[in-house]
Amino acid sequence: MRRINSEFQTRYMSEEGQKLSNRDYFGYVEMDDFACYVLADSLDGDLEANSARFAVESLIRSFTEHPSMGKRNLLRFMQTAHKELLKEHKGMRLKASVNMIVTDYKKIRYCYVGNSRFYLIRNNRYLIQTADQSLTQNMLREEKIPLDQAAAHEERNNLYSYLGERGQPDIQISPKIKVEDGDILAQLTRGLWERCSDEELMNAVKDAKEPGDILDRVEDVILGQQEEKAWGSIDNYSLAVTLIQKVYQNPKKRLSLKQILMIAIPVLLVAGGISLGFYLRYRSVKNKEQNLSQHMDSGETYLRYDNYKKAAEDYTEAKKLANSLKKKKELSEADQYLKLSDQILLADEAMTAGEYKKAQELYLGARELSVQAGNVGKKYIDQQLEQTRAYIDVYDLIRLGEEKEAYGDMEGAIASYRQARDKAAALYYAAGKDEALSKQASAEQKAETADQKEKAVEAAAKKEAQEAQEKEAAAIKESEEAQLELENQQKLNDQKNAIDLENKGNELLADGQYESAITYYRTAQSIYTRLELYELADGLNDKIRAANAGITAARQKKGSEEAALDQRQAEPGDHL
Repeated sequence: MRRINSEFQTRYMSEEGQKLSNRDYFGYVEMDDFACYVLADSLDGDLEANSARFAVESLIRSFTEHPSMGKRNLLRFMQTAHKELLKEHKGMRLKASVNMIVTDYKKIRYCYVGNSRFYLIRNNRYLIQTADQSLTQNMLREEKIPLDQAAAHEERNNLYSYLGERGQPDIQISPKIKVEDGDILAQLTRGLWERCSDEELMNAVKDAKEPGDILDRVEDVILGQQEEKAWGSIDNYSLAVTLIQKVYQNPKKRLSLKQILMIAIPVLLVAGGISLGFYLRYRSVKNKEQNLSQHMDSGETYLRYDNYKKAAEDYTEAKKLANSLKKKKELSEADQYLKLSDQILLADEAMTAGEYKKAQELYLGARELSVQAGNVGKKYIDQQLEQTRAYIDVYDLIRLGEEKEAYGDMEGAIASYRQARDKAAALYYAAGKDEALSKQASAEQKAETADQKEKAVEAAAKKEAQEAQEKEAAAIKESEEAQLELENQQKLNDQKNAIDLENKGNELLADGQYESAITYYRTAQSIYTRLELYELADGLNDKIRAANAGITAARQKKGSEEAALDQRQAEPGDHL
């Protein structure tokens, strides 16, 4: 029974700070052969449900039902807690940052998601520190902010993974780590590491004999800040400390080579070569098992640091050894990680060759393999997928520009090339930027040439239209002048005719042909009026009156003559 033959002392504190309620939660269970320690921090604002408590209780329950340190089991435990949080929420989505440690009292394995941290402290130094899954941690990794600003940075709670998120959480699981007497396991929520720096925590750990000593010293640091009103309001804060006073030692120690030989010599003397053969086989198997374990551990380390080429080499050797030893579990695990590594290497080769569509498909395949393998390498794959999408976007913009250029939309083509150039520049993608710049310059030159040609055509057309207008105006003027001349000639002719008619009327008036004279006068008068020669027209009125007077006189004379004739005829003497 490992528990009673080891000494793991655990104490914890969990306080609400200056908040109305404490939404952190810690739980642990120590069984005969395994122990589990879980700390969680609620990330939602639900006042009725404590998501941290849901997550901790789910993980403890899963662990006690199937005590294990296996990676797949730990991943399954975390995924079960994730699903229960998703299922539990009614109005507000339940979310939690979780940190879990499991141990067999000789080794530990930790897993986490979010920004609840785990520290392994040995000999007054941090041997292991988890990295927050936050925007601040990414900025710290990229050296965009200094380390001393990280605890108070505004993006420290901007997490990209946690239990209860809409997608699949990026669960981090460590390899097995051997622990030693005197090691300290520290689990802390955001509210504590914001207020207690790593240096202050280390000062609290130094010379501590009991876990309670560490808790008291850390709480003094936080309460001192509260009295000084430093940093504003103090959030919930929790710290769980496990002091390993004694690591379990297996009483069934392996025999040394010397002991084996001392036992084997008498047997060899009796059994001869047969016993030697068994020993050599045993030693070969042990060497293979040792090499298998080394390759598996080495491959896991390389995977953790995204060195997939080295990981593939180790898992290839591990697969051969597991196959020869007929170890199905190790064979399956090595084969799974080898496929993942090979897939990522193929995707990286396509990426390097500029085959971004192919690389994207390969990375998507690698992502599926990663999920099956407990999200190993998922972060690297997601980064590469984002990179391929960005490169593809650059070339999609270039192709869009080419299509617009083919349709004659030069302004749209130039805009697309400019967008591709800017996007490539933001990605520090020199090849894409150079191609976009070349396309943009060519399109701008074509547009300028076309513009100049269009302006020349417009100028020629304008000149031709102006000349046509001038010709038309000249023709109209010439026509108008001819028409005017014709009209003037016609007026002269009409005036001459009117004069001739007036003269004819004069002759008829003189001859006593008054009525005919009036006809000629009136015709001449009509022509004068039409020619707007009103004075001449009015002058004929006197002549017309004279002709009428002549007609009247002639009629009177004729009447007198007829009356005289009638009188003579009536006198009697005249008949004789």
